Amino acid sequence: MNGVWLPEMFTSFAKNNAQVSEIKLEIIESPTKRAAVGRPLLFVHGAYAGAWCWQANFLPYFAGLGYHGFALSLRGHGLSDGRAQLAATSISDYACDVDVAVRRIEASTGLSPILIGHSMGGFVLQQYARDHRVAGLALLATVPPEGLIGSMLHLVWRHPQLMWELNLLQQGGMPPHMDKLRELLFSPALPDSLLLQYAARFQHESDRALIDMSLLQFDQRPPLGQPPALVLGCEDDKLMPSHLSHSAARALGVRAQMLGGVGHLLMLDAGWQIAADALALWLASLP
Repeated sequence: MNGVWLPEMFTSFAKNNAQVSEIKLEIIESPTKRAAVGRPLLFVHGAYAGAWCWQANFLPYFAGLGYHGFALSLRGHGLSDGRAQLAATSISDYACDVDVAVRRIEASTGLSPILIGHSMGGFVLQQYARDHRVAGLALLATVPPEGLIGSMLHLVWRHPQLMWELNLLQQGGMPPHMDKLRELLFSPALPDSLLLQYAARFQHESDRALIDMSLLQFDQRPPLGQPPALVLGCEDDKLMPSHLSHSAARALGVRAQMLGGVGHLLMLDAGWQIAADALALWLASLP
């Protein structure tokens, strides 16, 4: 698996003038060594992470099943450009990154990819799919179409200490206590060594993007053309509790599948294959 730089021109509009800037995006490609099956897969990470979060488990797992996989680092994340402007980066900017990745994958494979988003990445894909026809949409522990308000209220009411630890993670100052980080994002089964390894790679998230997801969401249109959809939630997810997964599923006209044995960062957790198997089963059911 190699990181691939994909430069593309983006247009961002300031108050009084249009600014054009070149953004280099990191896309990790994971080709299959066997005959390819189905469409290519594009994985989009959530807040505080990057394309790296799909490398250890999901990319090799799906390559082994015959899927040509790609993982995108949104601007300001991983090895993509945009760190200096990250604080002002919007959800719409992230959707532009997805569009570039989709078009590049279409150009190189001849097929539109199935889009798979985790948490904030799922929210980005919901916005993207309202204005672009997609081949399929899988949302994993996703931020629902109504945004972060439900998650914030849940944390404040049920887990105020975890809300404090999440704020520490965003501030990038004093690191969260490892036991609280595990409780917030993983299952108890995750080894300490992996917890420390992942914690060292977490990064600051865009303040603008977090605000975008926290405001009242006036645009909750369903995806164009009602593409095949999957919503996977985690029964013990402290950050995105089950009722938010069900809300996201209703907006897509499907029923959420709730998984046990994994935490919010299901692609990195000890039981990651539970989520990968559920996703693989859905992919195999597509035309």
